[in-house]
Amino acid sequence: ILLFLYYFLFQTKTKHNCQESMNALPRWYWKQLWKPGLLAGVLYSIGNFSSILAVTYLGQAAGYSMCQLQLIVSGLWAVFFFREIKRKSIIVKWFLSAGTAVLGIIWLSWEHKGPSVH
Repeated sequence: ILLFLYYFLFQTKTKHNCQESMNALPRWYWKQLWKPGLLAGVLYSIGNFSSILAVTYLGQAAGYSMCQLQLIVSGLWAVFFFREIKRKSIIVKWFLSAGTAVLGIIWLSWEHKGPSVH
C-alpha cells in the first residue's frame, strides 16, 4: 500500500493531475483475485499455526528444523515442476545438500526427550 501511495504521489508530482495519477496506478482486480488471495492467506495461517504446534510439542531444535523443511519442498518444486535448475551437476549438489539437511533433522529429532512438565 505504501508503494502505491509513493507511486501515486510521484505521478501527481509529474502529471500535476490527480485523475491522471489514479489512472496510472495498476489495477487491483478484486473480483478475480479475492478467492486465490483468501486461499493463500488461510493456507499461510494454517502453516504458521502448525509450526507453533510443532515447536511446542517437539521442542525448539526438532520442531523448528522440521518447519524449515519448507525450503526442501520449494526446492523440489523448482527442480521438477518449474524446471528452474537445468544443469545436472547443480541438481546433484542440491540433492546432496538437501539430504544432509534431512539427516540433520532426523538426528536432531532423536535428541528430543518429549514435552517436559514444569
